[in-house]
Amino acid sequence: MSSSIAAASSIGVKANALTRVSKRAINSKPAVVCSASSKSDDVAVGSSQDAVTRRQALAAGAAVTATLGASTPALAGLLDGALDGALTLGGGDVKEKRAVNLPELQIEFISREEGYPLANGGEKGRAQQQYLKFIEPVIVANIDLPYSEYMRLALHDAGTYEVVGKKNGANGSIRFELDRPENALCKKAFASIEKIKKAVDATVTQPISYADLIAIVPHFAARIQFAKDYYEVMGEDDPNYEFLFIGTNPYLGAKMRIGRKDADGPDPEGLVPGEDASTEDLVAWFKRMGLGPNQLVMFAPYMYENPAKGLDLAVQDGTNASVANQYESQRKLGKRAPGPAVTIIKKLKDMTDNCIPGGPPYVGGDRDPNYVEYAYIRGGGEIPRVTTFGAYPGSSDLGSSKFAQKVRGDR
Repeated sequence: MSSSIAAASSIGVKANALTRVSKRAINSKPAVVCSASSKSDDVAVGSSQDAVTRRQALAAGAAVTATLGASTPALAGLLDGALDGALTLGGGDVKEKRAVNLPELQIEFISREEGYPLANGGEKGRAQQQYLKFIEPVIVANIDLPYSEYMRLALHDAGTYEVVGKKNGANGSIRFELDRPENALCKKAFASIEKIKKAVDATVTQPISYADLIAIVPHFAARIQFAKDYYEVMGEDDPNYEFLFIGTNPYLGAKMRIGRKDADGPDPEGLVPGEDASTEDLVAWFKRMGLGPNQLVMFAPYMYENPAKGLDLAVQDGTNASVANQYESQRKLGKRAPGPAVTIIKKLKDMTDNCIPGGPPYVGGDRDPNYVEYAYIRGGGEIPRVTTFGAYPGSSDLGSSKFAQKVRGDR
């Protein structure tokens, strides 16, 4: 018995000595580190290396304590508590500590009337883009016509625009004008838009306007066709589509805008030329909308059921003919080239972004835009403030503080 006590005392003295050495190594200025020799497995001690950190020294002490406990059964029980403490020197889970120390994140939705004066235009624009990205899969899943059909519908809806006075235009009024002879070819596309709108409205908290759907669906429908044409030539495993066709991406090159308001009745008659239109009629039409030969020649193949009819009418004007030649040189590059696709998307944007009643809204120009919800947020590391979310279920979780989301374990 006395011999085991003596052994324990001896080991205790050695442990205390090791502890004092560890402390001295930490507090002394000369740095002591272990470095592996390239010639042998021996460990060399050098004073010119970085200092041992406190955590490394404590971890080494814990390892010594564990070795002593394993080699001396008499001390195993005494060292259990010390060993448990030594193995949790990391300070526990930082996320758990933050969760305890931070107040709970609270999101209180407020009315649009209360919220919109307190949020800036950039926040509102981001909320609208959240909304657009949320509905994109719904739109794409319900597109069932060639993009030329949607292009024609968009042209006829925006085609009533008058740049002088900034009247009429891309406002969804086409739904009241389908009985007019010039809009007869738009019925099929509008029926598809109706189906897409029902699908979108079933998934969001604020219904999308007809004007917005008519303006943005051609973007997605065109990209479907661009990708199909590209992969037919380059193969399904070609990785370069997005890189080459970035100018057609609605969130990058194309930068689609939403927030157009719906008209509650038809626009005046006689503003959109019909089947018997002349070249002069088409030129005057686009001029009245504030557009020119670039937009006219791009839209010409989509004006009538026979694509050649519109293009033949357009090129009878000399300026239009030179623009058409430029476009044709782009097409000669082949289906794998982005030139024609980028031109189509850019000119579509020129029309749908500018031919809006009252003119194109700038960022923040509409104090209370569509598809934006507001909330008061506080706690979770956030400074109390009014913030914006896209108008669809669950968007408040995506829009809250990233730091608070990490604390809650959402990210």
